[in-house]
Amino acid sequence: MKNLILTVFHVALASLLVSSCGSGGEPLVDPSDANALSSAIVIPGATRVQGNPPASSSDLGAPVISGGADLNVDSGDQAVLSVDFDSDTGYENCYVQVVGADDYFLIELSDPTTSGTIDIPVNIPEEVDTGAFDLYTCIAGADGLVSNAVETGVGVTYSGDSGGGGGGKVICASENPSVGAGIPCPGGGLLDFCVSKNGSNCYYTIGGQQVNCGNCQDANSIIACAEQAAELCTN
Repeated sequence: MKNLILTVFHVALASLLVSSCGSGGEPLVDPSDANALSSAIVIPGATRVQGNPPASSSDLGAPVISGGADLNVDSGDQAVLSVDFDSDTGYENCYVQVVGADDYFLIELSDPTTSGTIDIPVNIPEEVDTGAFDLYTCIAGADGLVSNAVETGVGVTYSGDSGGGGGGKVICASENPSVGAGIPCPGGGLLDFCVSKNGSNCYYTIGGQQVNCGNCQDANSIIACAEQAAELCTN
């Protein structure tokens, strides 16, 4: 049993080396990491500013915005954030922030229109992994008063191929020899190890059963998971 656990553990380590290097690509960006995501996405024409957008004004003459319908986009594509506004003085600036990030995007616009829709393109790079995040948006009127804010949920689907081959989101030992060989179990069947390209998640499978290891960058998690996988293999 101890030897089997060591074998399972060594396969996991080999797989993580592959996932860390990928096939020449960079690690994927986790959408739940607000700062990493904010650094990755691009809003054409916007300036990055450290800190948070200005707070909403309590004055009754401040602009009012609405919208924020959830968006879904594939990595490598563009999401368009649409905000409806009413403002007696038009608007001067638009502010967009990935919720939780330490910076925001300043879009310097000037439009005397008192009502309408602002469409904000948000480019999602190919290296953004599957996940979700929220965008905080507000505008300022020509008089400097700041509108209420709306939050828009954005769901991202990683556009890389699933499965093995070293170029997809998930790499499995049974499909990619560089990850390692599947482990024959004493009770029959093959114990397979799969890891996400960026090493943020991994799991073992045998038959229809699965052992989730969680964050594969955590060595303690890998050891505990290897023990569970070895028990599954021997039963």
